[in-house]
Amino acid sequence: MLRALPDTRPYPTDPVKNELLMYAGQIAEGKGGAQAKLAAESLRASIFTMLSQNHYLGLSVAMSMAPDAASYRALLAALSDTLGAKTEAEVEWFALPVVLVAGTNQAAALPAAAPTAELSACLANYPHTRAFSRATWFPHLVSSADLAAVNAGQWFAAKQNAAAAAEFAATFTANDLPFAAGQSVQLVFALGYGEAGLRESLGVNLQEAALPLMQVWQQNLSAPGLTLFANPLSPDTPLQALVDGSHMRLRMALDVFAANAIRAIRLQSPRVGVVMAAQEGGRLLFGFNATASQFELQPQVFSWPLSPAERIEIIQQDFLDLMVECQVENIRQLDAPLPDGADLPSYAQALEADGFNPLFAG
Repeated sequence: MLRALPDTRPYPTDPVKNELLMYAGQIAEGKGGAQAKLAAESLRASIFTMLSQNHYLGLSVAMSMAPDAASYRALLAALSDTLGAKTEAEVEWFALPVVLVAGTNQAAALPAAAPTAELSACLANYPHTRAFSRATWFPHLVSSADLAAVNAGQWFAAKQNAAAAAEFAATFTANDLPFAAGQSVQLVFALGYGEAGLRESLGVNLQEAALPLMQVWQQNLSAPGLTLFANPLSPDTPLQALVDGSHMRLRMALDVFAANAIRAIRLQSPRVGVVMAAQEGGRLLFGFNATASQFELQPQVFSWPLSPAERIEIIQQDFLDLMVECQVENIRQLDAPLPDGADLPSYAQALEADGFNPLFAG
């Protein structure tokens, strides 16, 4: 069984009195049954009341003072559900995340136009995505920063009817997608809204639609001198899409970083050593170097900032799967978190610290 790295996210040291946190805590306990169902219903009802009355303080406090990741995820799920369409008159908002891995010799920019006609035509071919072909798509892509800046009150107002949705959509501006020289990984969203029944299609695995959808993005996002790989994810509620897209952006950035680091080390040394550790302040560190100190290069360390909803065990397992694929088996996972700002030890140094190899831990 996987031994998770310590969770060093800065949670409140003292319990916060908050109705939403009380319900979220009951859900997070994971016991299920009637009590958990009642807590979930009460949580959604309380959030709906706050949004209906424009009283956001209790919700804001709850989201920022959640005592653990499980409670935060319970809050996020309830808020996401409350922001969905509940009547035929209301609209369902959704976002389709696209992770872009780019390589260019010099800084470049792409127009942010979304291939709406091609997207609709592609998604119409598959029963589980067909509903999105009838939705209204933004004509341009939206950055993760712009999507994250939308608050719950704005989403709540924008879902009330089609006119409110169109008015809200008009507040977004189109900006070119900038790419720095070298390799980069960034996240954009195709945003849209549709009828209430669209919710059944949210968060469903793309399945056989994945490859054709990827090809739509590859064909429509291109520029001279820019090598681009597009990885689209399933459309979901805007809040969940932001969580999933941000996670995948970091995962793919770590994949690129690891491949480059391993390649560079193998030019100098036959064996690659990897160190994994948590760091105070809510970060995971992944370091790459030679196993033997005489072959050590400059430390190559990837820092993963943990979002409130992140599941550490998923990040770890994905990383270990990547290491197996890269035929790297000299891995050291440190037991204790590093202090904030401390350097990650090299592989040779990490062998002297308390830890273990997660590939062979029983």
